[in-house]
Amino acid sequence: MTGTGLLAATQSPPHPLSAEHLDHFYRDGSGACAIMSVAHFPDEILTFLQMECLAAFKTAVAEHCDAVVELGCFDGRALEVARAAGVPYCGVDINSGAVAALRERICDEGLEAQATTLVGDAQESVRWSTHVPGRRPLIVLPFNLLGNLPDPRRALLGLRALGGTVLISVFNEQPRTTAVRRAYYARCMTGLAEPAEGRYGGAVFRGAQGFRSESFSAPALHRLLRECGLEIRSETANRLGRSLTVGRA
Repeated sequence: MTGTGLLAATQSPPHPLSAEHLDHFYRDGSGACAIMSVAHFPDEILTFLQMECLAAFKTAVAEHCDAVVELGCFDGRALEVARAAGVPYCGVDINSGAVAALRERICDEGLEAQATTLVGDAQESVRWSTHVPGRRPLIVLPFNLLGNLPDPRRALLGLRALGGTVLISVFNEQPRTTAVRRAYYARCMTGLAEPAEGRYGGAVFRGAQGFRSESFSAPALHRLLRECGLEIRSETANRLGRSLTVGRA
């Protein structure tokens, strides 16, 4: 948030589900860096990320995608998917510092001809979609990004309008997963509240700086996708969550 003096003192805090809250946590470097730090990842989280990357590579090949577009890219894990598949990559993140760091990595690795970056909001795909490469891109929503958004439906409807193939990775609603998430989030921030019942059959955590993360039960997620006009083409799961390949129904 911005503002100084009397103006800042009299402004009311944003609603916990507002875009301002999302921006405050992920646009600022401290919150995003804390939640994405490798030092904070429990072993179980690493297996979830491994599943996600393998599912993304498999989908890129099977669906004959000609680019990989990673939303909420931060340090660009899906860049390795694009490199292995031999297709262009575009990393999109609301955090300008993360995008700058990823751009530096791209330059250091000599990938300027293959990879690019954009500062953009996953919920506002219409604003940046014309700048991404490929005619049949794989759009990756990694690491429970869908559950971090104030309005998952809005993001999915925007991606449906773009066409192409979408890979979505989310945490499930199982008690073990909720316990792993609690331990992980507690390492990353102060003020972590006990989980509450979410909108999609899972548990929602809230913490400092407006942090919010919600998990999904399979029936609720499948229903949400149908309501947004998306059909599931393939699905991979482990004990923490699932990665789903979806496209326009």
